[in-house]
Amino acid sequence: MQPRVAQLVSYLDVTRDRLLNTVTPLTPVVAAMKVRADTWSAEENVAHLAIVEDRVAALVSKSVAWAKANGIGPATSDASFMSSLDKFGVTDAKFKLEAPSTVAPDARPIADSLAALASSRARLKDALIDGDALDLAQVKRTHQAMGDLDLYQWALFVAQHEERHRRQIEKTLGDAMELAAECAPIV
Repeated sequence: MQPRVAQLVSYLDVTRDRLLNTVTPLTPVVAAMKVRADTWSAEENVAHLAIVEDRVAALVSKSVAWAKANGIGPATSDASFMSSLDKFGVTDAKFKLEAPSTVAPDARPIADSLAALASSRARLKDALIDGDALDLAQVKRTHQAMGDLDLYQWALFVAQHEERHRRQIEKTLGDAMELAAECAPIV
């Protein structure tokens, strides 16, 4: 496996493990809890991630097929691209962003979203591995907020976006714990 794809697959695994460690212990009631009307619950965050990753996995898969059909050659660089999205602050959950309605969370149990994420992650990794012999930096598709991203960056976006929402989930859970402590009866 070429270094860039190996690096991506590893990072995708790390961010997914972090997300699962955060949300797997949650009960359905806690996962659905919202402490403020302007924030998403853990369940809604995970549903949003499932929708986004499903779309990106399809985009990468179709784009790899296009690259093969259109003679995209082998990678010419193995330089790291892991900081290529830093200017967009994808992982920084401090900045509130408005998700387009097309990727707004739907009403589904967190277990269903986690199953969807497992499926989309497998498809995304399969597409990257399928394109391993190609220079995926030469295949660009437009992200509505970040402009043209190559396929390495699209996969990086998925991992960083997941980390962003994991941090939002942790903040929501922390806020809920603080609220519960404030409401606890004094004995």
